[in-house]
Amino acid sequence: MVGPPHSSSTQHYAKITPTKLAKAYADADYFKRNVRTIEVLIDRGAVVSGAASQGKPWRYNDLGHGYCTYDFFRQCRSHD
Repeated sequence: MVGPPHSSSTQHYAKITPTKLAKAYADADYFKRNVRTIEVLIDRGAVVSGAASQGKPWRYNDLGHGYCTYDFFRQCRSHD
């Protein structure tokens, strides 16, 4: 990646309004290419009991053929 890591840095120097920046992203189909949704199952019991704060699994990404607790689910073994 070339340039600043955050769009707010570019906005500051180029004086780009948030509206103009959003239009540029939309015109470039940025959101169509870079936004994906997945189903996520939250284990409410693990959250309420405090088990999640102790490192126990509490969020499960539905990969369509199984669940994965790894945040970067693309690297789950079951994803292959």
